[in-house]
Amino acid sequence: MPFSRSNGILRVSLFAWIIAAGGLERIQSCEIPDPLLSQSLVSRNGFGIGIPVLKPTILGVSGADNTSLNALAEPKSGNKKNSEYLLEKVKEWRTAVMQHNPGERDDPAVTVGGWNEKDLDIVIDFVTKLSSKSIGAIKRALKNEKVRNSLELTDREIQQGDLNRLLKMGALLHTDIAMLGLETGEFSDERPPVGVFEDGHVIIRPKMISWDLARRLIDSVYPVPSKDPIVRKWYIATTAYLQSHHLLIYAKENLRDALKIFSSDKRIQFYAGALHETWALPVNQTPPLPLQARHSHGSTKSELKHARKYYREAVKENPDFAELHLHLGRVLGLLGDHKKAVAELQKAAGLIKDPQLLYYTALFLGYEFTMLSRRNEALDQYERAAALYPMAQSPLLSISLLARRGHNPEEALQAIQRVFALKVREPWKEDPWWDYDLSHVRNADELVTEMYSLFGEISR
Repeated sequence: MPFSRSNGILRVSLFAWIIAAGGLERIQSCEIPDPLLSQSLVSRNGFGIGIPVLKPTILGVSGADNTSLNALAEPKSGNKKNSEYLLEKVKEWRTAVMQHNPGERDDPAVTVGGWNEKDLDIVIDFVTKLSSKSIGAIKRALKNEKVRNSLELTDREIQQGDLNRLLKMGALLHTDIAMLGLETGEFSDERPPVGVFEDGHVIIRPKMISWDLARRLIDSVYPVPSKDPIVRKWYIATTAYLQSHHLLIYAKENLRDALKIFSSDKRIQFYAGALHETWALPVNQTPPLPLQARHSHGSTKSELKHARKYYREAVKENPDFAELHLHLGRVLGLLGDHKKAVAELQKAAGLIKDPQLLYYTALFLGYEFTMLSRRNEALDQYERAAALYPMAQSPLLSISLLARRGHNPEEALQAIQRVFALKVREPWKEDPWWDYDLSHVRNADELVTEMYSLFGEISR
């Protein structure tokens, strides 16, 4: 029986049943789940996990056909109507981009959020394809009055063939449409659905396209996106946001592009490792899927190996990154490499000052020492965790389990009695263990605010 938020105070009620049904003998014979192996987050409302299903939802869509840049520059009779429609939509989009206030649910964001998928695609395709040309080719395209009027660039931007301001502000608009839930337009029958956890169930919904549109724009910043601080801040902030909301399929796609652009960035590697570590959790390994559905990630072991790879790459170049040592130690332990796990966790303990991260470090060290049959050291670590968060149940349950494994039912009962004595009002807030998988993005809101500030420096 795994622990989860959906069964409330299951940890205590399970032990209450054990004691009521047979006392200390039951403690010795009953299989008590290890609290450090059973974290489940099923009841987090609206947190996506990214589950492509085999049969997508089908809805119709209408819109203009795609049109090439050459056709725009020299429109022929057959595609002149499409060219005019496209440039009209580009101008509408550009106006909304520049009128949108970062982070606000304003009219420009609502309007573009209601566009159908095909119109959005042809506009973003036009802008990103134009930006992929050489500076000379961009300048030549901008000599076309209709193209120039649709983009409404400054004189300097026209002279230099510079589309970066438009690309960045466009990416921000579509980012806000995604984060504010403003994507309401019709979607094509080719859009894959994803699964979202709601009240313990997986609901199948159409996959949002706004994140993809934003990435296409931000990835088109030139000449070198990896050298642009706004591009990096966008990837850091949006990936943290997506992981903090458990929108993991979108975080995966973000990290796919981010790792190409910032292949050696420690924060990007850290987030990539954390994504795979999260996918290894029981709740993501055995989600309550509808029929004919499958999840998009690998097995527990394969995901932990991916996490180990990214953590090791990041910590190699950043040996003082304390949180990396914490997560690497946890993953090594789950893979059965307990001695190396202890070494990493002890490095983390020597570097970390934050009480919540020290709590995790103590819990994990306790678990690793237990696996290595170093009982006294395990008990010390669990007591250290209990001292850091006196109202937390996890350390006390771990102490009880440690005693049971040592065939000491009296000590096991004493630890459970300490759990009963807790005056817990908000168990999910008073035991940080529930939020371990989110601990690396606790500052997501701050990162998004910093991103808005950086974009705000771009002249309109």
